[in-house]
Amino acid sequence: MEKKSFDLKKFITNIDQYISAVLFIVIMVLLFIQVVSRYLFNHSFTWTEELSILLFVWMTYTGVSSAVTYRKNLRIDALLDVVPFKVKKALLIISDLIFIVFNIYLIFPFVELIGSISSSRTPILGIPKAITYWLIPVILVITCVKLVIDINKLIHEDEKRLGASK
Repeated sequence: MEKKSFDLKKFITNIDQYISAVLFIVIMVLLFIQVVSRYLFNHSFTWTEELSILLFVWMTYTGVSSAVTYRKNLRIDALLDVVPFKVKKALLIISDLIFIVFNIYLIFPFVELIGSISSSRTPILGIPKAITYWLIPVILVITCVKLVIDINKLIHEDEKRLGASK
């Protein structure tokens, strides 16, 4: 029987997917605790809702980054199916470039927002709001890096494999 070894490159490539999965599980556990405590013990933990909302936002952004890895990000493929190979390649690269520009555009308002809320805290848990927002620009940068990697792959793909999800 073949022994499977730990693949560091695969782990790093999919780290955002693993983080999303863990966040989803934690959210489900928190919401389960909330429902059980409310209906069985007639007591509500207010902190579970605040933490669940925060984790949900993080899960969404890490999910976007993960979708880019597997070319499952949002785009309309109807046009791509009817255009010639070189046009399709160009459109996929342009699509990724637009997504990069959009992500870079979003980074600056988030950094500005983080600077303006540096002294405030979340209402229930008291976590500094700056910490809760810092993951978003980091994930946007990671998404840009993944898009650049995808553009490089698109440039070298042949007609049969072009734009296919992994």
